[in-house]
Amino acid sequence: MIKIAIPTGRVQKDAIKVLKSAGVPTNNLEKASRELSIDEDNFRFFLAKPMDVPLYVYYGTTDLALAGSDVLMEVSVNLLELADTGLGQCRLVVAGPWSLKSRFDGHEKELMWLRVATKYPNIAERHFASKGVRVEIIKLHGSVELAPQLNIADCIVDITQTGKTLEANDLIVLEEVCPVSLKLVSRRYGSASYWRECLNITEGIKNQVRRSKDV
Repeated sequence: MIKIAIPTGRVQKDAIKVLKSAGVPTNNLEKASRELSIDEDNFRFFLAKPMDVPLYVYYGTTDLALAGSDVLMEVSVNLLELADTGLGQCRLVVAGPWSLKSRFDGHEKELMWLRVATKYPNIAERHFASKGVRVEIIKLHGSVELAPQLNIADCIVDITQTGKTLEANDLIVLEEVCPVSLKLVSRRYGSASYWRECLNITEGIKNQVRRSKDV
């Protein structure tokens, strides 16, 4: 039985869609309401919080997982990336009020000791450290865009797709951290039969990505 972890929330539908396009049976998965473990044919699916998904694979609970590249960067465990699905695309950015733009356009020293609110403390710390800048990281679990208005932080590091949520909260993109998309990942070790199954799913996803690019 192949076990696959799927993130709940923003990319859950994309994850199910890409598995279905790769020939994985997803009828029970699509009908699931409150179930967190769903069996179908030779597959068992686990629905998990996005930040937990990489750990399901790393500790061997599942064989495969679909996870956003933002989550993989934040959790930073040793997994094998098998395919980029091209779905769930967005950007991880530093955003803040317009008044901060001149500081980001100037010398890096102007950014020292900014207060940065984020759900991605590890990514945020590495991003500013790569500039030689020390900042105060404030971890929040939701409504990060409110942090500058509430004087909790000067700016934020968060994902954005259209920029409308940022705009609605009087924030602008100050700089881009990295693009984000949904990735298929696996643990690095397994039996020959395990790898045959995994590679079949991987090739199915890669073929679907190629077809979508040709359209």
